[in-house]
Amino acid sequence: MSHASPQRLSASLIIARIFFVLLCLALAGLMVFHQQIPDVLGLGLVVDNLAPWAGLGIPALFLIALVLRGRSSFIGLLVPVVVWAVLFGSSFIPHTQRAPETALEVATQNVHESAGVQAARELADSGAQVITLQEIGEGQEDQISAELAQSHPYKYMVSTVGVWSAYPLKNAQPLDLGLGWNRALRVDVSTDHGDVRLYAVHAASARPTGHDERDAMLASLANYVQSDDSAKIVAAGDFNATSTDRHFAPVAQALDEAQYSDWGLAMTWPRSPFPVLGIDHVMLRGVESANLQRAEIGDSDHYALQATIDLGS
Repeated sequence: MSHASPQRLSASLIIARIFFVLLCLALAGLMVFHQQIPDVLGLGLVVDNLAPWAGLGIPALFLIALVLRGRSSFIGLLVPVVVWAVLFGSSFIPHTQRAPETALEVATQNVHESAGVQAARELADSGAQVITLQEIGEGQEDQISAELAQSHPYKYMVSTVGVWSAYPLKNAQPLDLGLGWNRALRVDVSTDHGDVRLYAVHAASARPTGHDERDAMLASLANYVQSDDSAKIVAAGDFNATSTDRHFAPVAQALDEAQYSDWGLAMTWPRSPFPVLGIDHVMLRGVESANLQRAEIGDSDHYALQATIDLGS
């Protein structure tokens, strides 16, 4: 029986370690440069929105490093670890502050047509003062309004997107955001601490086979916000894009995202078997986020988000 020489084993191990380090660099590069990957056959869309999940490759690489051993293997492994921590680590840490006296509670959920009344009731019971719902089913507007008549008597609805508020609403305007038909709105909420400009959004769907309409809506929303001289702005709804999506970047540059108050990312879709994407957002300008919670409301396939917003003085 022949045996491989020590020199051959050593050479094979060196090659394996070099390949391993290259694999680590490739994973790190994927996380850093995912938005530069060409969106051919929807590849860019998939990679962008799953970018935080690339961190799951790190435990697998760690097991390989244990087998290969050697200083170079573990140094190489540090590269994707550090990159993931810099890009996504802070988002996994809870961000919460004491609720101020000037707080405004804003809730949002895509109710998926069938859960509008139940969602409205549960969000109102949770203390939300402003509730925006997307994908409201036919005929549910009157039912929701009746359910919230006492607590949230002010409303404005456009197509399948609606806002119900405990505070008076004014300057309401439908927005098509380049879609060709209205699927968003903006309205001023007259709170005890001044007016807040609210954008309620339901962006068009995004699939690997096509997401041009969604991209146009996000770009149009960013343009609206950038030209909006309102001192306090909140944009909430189903954006059909995660914060790592390249086409969400203009919105993220114009507005700050409310920070999640629990461990991990605020993944909101789908609810079953487990959430994978955080495509629902509460975005802010001129105000601060004190708290952002995810809630399992109604029977929608989206989680609801409820933000405690510090309106300041």
